[in-house]
Amino acid sequence: MKYAIISDVHGNLEALEAVLEKCEELGVNKYICGGDVVGYGSEPSKCLEIVRALPLVGFVKGNHDQQASEESDLLGFNPQAAMAIEWTRENISDDQKAFLRSLPFTMKPAKKTALVHSTLDSPKSWGYIFEKFAAAASMNYQFTQVCFCGHTHIPLAFEKFGDVKGGKYTEVKLLPGRKYMINVGSVGQPRDGDPRASFATFDMEENLVKLYRQKYDVEKTSKKILEVGLPERLALRIKKGR
Repeated sequence: MKYAIISDVHGNLEALEAVLEKCEELGVNKYICGGDVVGYGSEPSKCLEIVRALPLVGFVKGNHDQQASEESDLLGFNPQAAMAIEWTRENISDDQKAFLRSLPFTMKPAKKTALVHSTLDSPKSWGYIFEKFAAAASMNYQFTQVCFCGHTHIPLAFEKFGDVKGGKYTEVKLLPGRKYMINVGSVGQPRDGDPRASFATFDMEENLVKLYRQKYDVEKTSKKILEVGLPERLALRIKKGR
């Protein structure tokens, strides 16, 4: 069984379509979604319906999914993010909002696998894992061999075998007796300096996680963001991958 793990689509239709085309080419059987399908981008409704129609075994809630589906104050969000969430609230349906509200914060989508958008130690607080200390805190609450996450938009992998170590990766072989926390990056808004869409596959038979970067029409997406009146910064950052 080969799974594709996607996260942080953020309403970027071109990136999502390019990733799914690559997944079909790779022979992916099932999909796992790490949240934040909406927010920032110009086509949240279309992206959400495409993801919902996939053969999914797991789907958790991201912070943008939560805020876009509610009417709560946008405290803690920067002005561009807050504006994008307000716009998204007006451009997804009541049914889609209800679906996003129904999503869990954590789950076990497959054998020996956990899924969270942010961290397992405090999934509703939307903390970030950039280094081994934050990874270690989350892994204290991890009772599966591997946990997939997103949220930072930066693909990183951490291994716990006594101490926790990790960083950038292209592939990770899961070894017995060890725990792994793997961030698959962002489909729709990478922030590691590489504008290509990011996602990962998990081959259960080979115990192998592979990271992929996929080109898409960034210029088209950037133009769409401006056309609907979203902040210019959101149109520029996808070109830089930051």
